[in-house]
Amino acid sequence: MSNLEKRLLGKNILITGAGDGIGKAMALRFAREGANIAVVDINLENANKTVNEILELGQKSIAIKTDISKSDEVKEMAKKVFSSFDQIDVLVNNAGIGASYTSIIHTPEETWDRIINVNLKGNFLVSKYIIRKMTKNKAPKDKLKGKVINVASIAGRRGRAGLGAYSASKFGVVSLTQTLARELGRYRITVNAICPGLIHTKIYGNISIEGLAGSSDPVSLIYKPVGLPEDVANVAFFLASSDSDYISGQCIPVSGGMYFI
Repeated sequence: MSNLEKRLLGKNILITGAGDGIGKAMALRFAREGANIAVVDINLENANKTVNEILELGQKSIAIKTDISKSDEVKEMAKKVFSSFDQIDVLVNNAGIGASYTSIIHTPEETWDRIINVNLKGNFLVSKYIIRKMTKNKAPKDKLKGKVINVASIAGRRGRAGLGAYSASKFGVVSLTQTLARELGRYRITVNAICPGLIHTKIYGNISIEGLAGSSDPVSLIYKPVGLPEDVANVAFFLASSDSDYISGQCIPVSGGMYFI
């Protein structure tokens, strides 16, 4: 790929949860498009593996271990990021945790708190400490200063029995996306969300694609009942590119037509 074909050439992008799965697929897609990547993950070993693959693509990358649910760690992460990159052009809030199927009345309080703290509070904290500086990014007057991409879930658009805490956390991410879009438009920053459906990642353990397909609601695309991390990364690239500059406050389902919402 020549430099002329690299749509994100010179952009600095921070991705949380980029050590594996969807976050890693995004990181590698962005790097192939010419972006430098700050890889943030709670698992430093995985983060370093992603960084090594980005370096092999010829792009700058750093790994930072962070529990995004803890404000002190997020503050320290932001300091490290801005000591390596003069600005962050695109923030991807991807890190999150799943949940086992449990009814609301049987969900332990500590489980509820952990899911909300990582999936929703974590997005809030990272956004707070990265976007503060993004609002001061240098950009021509007719161009955006930055972009924020939040990874929610199809479960954040339609409640799911047995996934109360997870669904509530992702509904919160959608709402946070809409609020940030309203607040940041004046700074020439767009904010959008991706709502993945059934995507084959390690969050489901060792279950096969076939097994995963039979464990959830059917999709419209019968030929492909389960998506791959790259399917989400493709949409993330669109949102990170200039092709989406007039889109903000939206949540794009990547679900194979699981629900029409």
